Amino acid sequence: MVENWHIPTRTELSRIVAMMDDPAFYDQISRVPDADLQRALAGDDDIALWVYRVDGCAVAYAFMTDMATTLPKLDEFAVFERGRGFGKAALAALARKCAQTPSYEKLWLYVVDGNEAPLGLYRSLGFGDEEFMPKRWKTRSGKVVDQFRMWFDLDRLR
Repeated sequence: MVENWHIPTRTELSRIVAMMDDPAFYDQISRVPDADLQRALAGDDDIALWVYRVDGCAVAYAFMTDMATTLPKLDEFAVFERGRGFGKAALAALARKCAQTPSYEKLWLYVVDGNEAPLGLYRSLGFGDEEFMPKRWKTRSGKVVDQFRMWFDLDRLR
C-alpha cells in the first residue's frame, strides 16, 4: 500500500470543496475561502492544502495554516473514506511530515466539543495539552459551540 500527502489535483480539489460545502458538515468544518485554497495551491509559505492518498486514491485532506511559524495549525482535516482507519493513518503521516521540519515545535488544532470521532482520533494519536474553550466558534448553521484546542509535540517523532 502506497500512501502519502500530496498537492491535490483539480478533481481532488473539487471533492474537497464539495465536502466543505456539504451542509452535513457545517457544524464540524469551516469553508476555507477559495482565495486561500488557491494561495495554498500556488505555494504560499504560510498555508498548505494536501490530500492523503492510499494506492493513488485521495481518502483525506488537510488545510494547514501558520506554516511560517514554529506552531503549524491543522486548520481543517476531513476524511472522505470513513470507518476504514484512513483518518488515523493520515493524521499520523501528517504529524510525521510536520516533524521533518526542524523548526516546528508542535502541531495544533481546534475540535468541536461533542464531535466524538475526531476527539477520539486526536487523543489516540497523542494530541494532548487540551484547552477547553467555551463558546469558541459559531458554526455555519448558526450554533455557538465549545471547542478544544489540542497540541501534538513533534519532538516525540524526532
